[in-house]
This record gives sequence, structure tokens and C-alpha cells, in this order.
Amino acid sequence: MKLIIKTIILIAILVPNLHAKADTPLFQYPTAPESLETMEEKCNYVIEHFWDRCNINQAFSTRNKLQQAFSDYVDIMPYASADKVHESIAKLLDRIKKNPQQVLGFAEMAESILYSDTAKFVCDEVYYPFAQAVADNKKIKSADKARFAAHAKILSGSQVGMTAPDFTFIKPDGSKCQFNDIPVGYVILFFYEPDCTDCMMARVRLSADYSINEFIKNKQLNIVCIYPGDANDPQWVDLTKRMPDNWIVGASEDVDKIYDMRHEPVIYYLNSRHKILSKSMTADQLINAFRQINSRTTASEE
Repeated sequence: MKLIIKTIILIAILVPNLHAKADTPLFQYPTAPESLETMEEKCNYVIEHFWDRCNINQAFSTRNKLQQAFSDYVDIMPYASADKVHESIAKLLDRIKKNPQQVLGFAEMAESILYSDTAKFVCDEVYYPFAQAVADNKKIKSADKARFAAHAKILSGSQVGMTAPDFTFIKPDGSKCQFNDIPVGYVILFFYEPDCTDCMMARVRLSADYSINEFIKNKQLNIVCIYPGDANDPQWVDLTKRMPDNWIVGASEDVDKIYDMRHEPVIYYLNSRHKILSKSMTADQLINAFRQINSRTTASEE
């Protein structure tokens, strides 16, 4: 449901998911000038100036209200331009960079709202600078920064638009391969656990689809199925015997340190240059996409 936000928050712009409570905000949110006409222009202004009236030092004494303010800040982001969102985050982080506890505090809020399993608005691109700010801050204790440093490392190479990181994997026959050496073509990079039921269902759906198999047959697509574990794991060794013959199958023990694997099954869709096109499509969404492409190709040939 979309709620009309108080004028003080977003100048009567409709923004989803903001709390309907009439609680007094922690500080006065900015109001966009009347001269700005479009929703994006108004939201760009609000995003740019969101924290201007916030006394951040005092704000941390009322953490629950600060968390709500950060949540409201995030709710505006989908309506603003990406450049303005990134500029606003950079401005905020620059403002607090000398206070390690504030850097850590904002990163914790960002993780909760943008990255965790219960995040209301999953966006790695927005979360990444907060995690990286913690990782780069020399005044934050190693124990406190370890989780965020790990997130930053993973997201630094596995966001949509980036080139998928290379890695070594071991095939069922024991031979070693590099991911970058696989044949040219689009790639479905499928990470799975042998005991994951959802992974098994995705594997069955992908392996049985006619359109996907046609693309593999015509050397336009490769499915690379990787177990992020020990190649000597008996459960994985047994499972490889039931894997499709036209898939590239392997195990890579450290690959989970360079690829984001929060949600199973983990499916990355890459172009022929290994640029990440998607990391959130389900098996069914991929199947539907390839069926549509196949239908258009068939129609044009006829």
C-alpha cells in the first residue's frame, strides 16, 4: 500500500513502505523548492539535503529514531537518480568519517535495511559504500569490522554490471579449470549445496527446459554449476553422477569468499564477456526469458 507521507517528509510525494505513525521525526527533513516540478527532481533535492539539519552526535543518543530516519532516507532512494543517491551517501560518510562509532553505526543500519536476510529494500549498490567505509576505517577494531570487510570484499567484485571474478574449480574427474577459460557464450553461473532442496528443484527445471538446452546445443550458452566446497565431499561426488552431461560441473572451496551467496540457490547470469547481468533471477525467470528469446528467433527465421 502507498501512503501519503507528511509534507515535512516528502512534499506530498507518494513513497511506499514508510511508517504511517505520526511520530515526530528526529530532525526536520528538507522540503524541495516549489520550482522543482518532477518527482525525481524533488527527490534528488531531498536526498541531497536529507542530513543537513541532523545533529548526528546527538542523534546517536536516540538510536531508534535515527534508525527510522535512515529508513525514511532509504525509502526516497528509488525515486531519486542513482548519481544523486551515491553523492548523498558519499557526503554523509565524509561527514562522519572521523568518528569510527558513527561509521560503524550507519553501516549496521544499512546492513539491516539494505543487505540482511530481513532487509526491506535489498540493494547491494547502496549498501556497499557503508561496508567499505567500515573496512577502510583504521580506528574501528578488527573484530567489529570483520563482517563488513567481508561483505565489502564480496560486493566489490560481484555486483550487477561488474565482471564476474575468475576462480579455480575442480571437475569431477579431478582436473583443474579456470572459470575464465570456459567456452565463449552467455553463462548461467549456478552455485548450490548438495542438500539444498530449492537448489535441486532449480537444477531439475533448468536441465529439463527445451529452450535452454537448444542454446547450449548451439554453443550460445554455458551452464556452470559449482559446489562451494571440498571436491572430495562424498555427497557432492555422488551428486555429480546425476548432473546433466551438457553442463560444466565443478567444486571450488574458496569461491564463497569472492561471490555473494546470501540466498540459495545462487544464480548469476553473465554475458559472453562475463559481465554480470543479473544475480537475482530465479530459475523460472531465466527459463521464461530464454523461451521468449527462442520464440522470437524461431519467428524471425520463419
